[in-house]
Amino acid sequence: MLCLLLKIVPSAGVQVWDPRIIVPLSAGMFTLLVWLVARFIGTNRTAVEIIFTAAFIILFNPSAALFFSRDEEALVELSSQCIVPFFLSQYGRIGHKSFSRGYALMLFMGIFCSFTHDAITIPLCLAFLMLAWQRRSEFFRLAIWPMVCGWVIGTVMQFVTRNHIPNLYPDLQLLSSQTSHALALLWDTKVFVLAGALTLWFTTASWGRRSLLHLLKRQRLIAYSLFFALCTVPFAPLGIENTVTSVCFFAMLWAMLLIQQLLRRTILNR
Repeated sequence: MLCLLLKIVPSAGVQVWDPRIIVPLSAGMFTLLVWLVARFIGTNRTAVEIIFTAAFIILFNPSAALFFSRDEEALVELSSQCIVPFFLSQYGRIGHKSFSRGYALMLFMGIFCSFTHDAITIPLCLAFLMLAWQRRSEFFRLAIWPMVCGWVIGTVMQFVTRNHIPNLYPDLQLLSSQTSHALALLWDTKVFVLAGALTLWFTTASWGRRSLLHLLKRQRLIAYSLFFALCTVPFAPLGIENTVTSVCFFAMLWAMLLIQQLLRRTILNR
């Protein structure tokens, strides 16, 4: 739809990068992104939670700077960002359903999302496989298996078509250098430090540990994705920049979940 609009508008005599076109479209796409993230995280219950979600995305999203570009780059980035929470929401929505229609569509959706999102494809692929293994006795009876298989295919295509086939005998010196460089970049990102500090703080109190355990059971996909994103830091299979972006993206979602727990605990204790 976005690509079609970008082709139609110039033919009507209006430049695509005209602020009169870009600004309203960017605002609409950002509103959609906030709504999708809030619905996935569960911060869509009140206006305060939605405002909190919007502010958090602006402050901590790895690609937030591009959202305010006055050209088509903002629309492309926002549309790409919207695809991810939509895909994750669909995965969660049909996770326990079983039906025999739409498998081809879900398969191609998994391939498209995985192949076009370099930064998060590997951690999410490993998280999907971990969850599939945990539900292996019923996995192929559920409606999510085409989405997972499509994501795995898209991840493999990332390596095959973009010459990112990993070395079977990695250089330990290179691994240590990449790890230190990536960790330095992560330390400079406020969201990774915030997510780590909040997680550590939750472990210091009994209510916090209970909240963490509940959160790990309820949001295993995000927890596994963040864990596997950190595991890929030494190898940086798709580049250090993509690896850091991946960790920051999942750290942002994890931090939002933790802050959500804090806000609701504060409201209940009033």
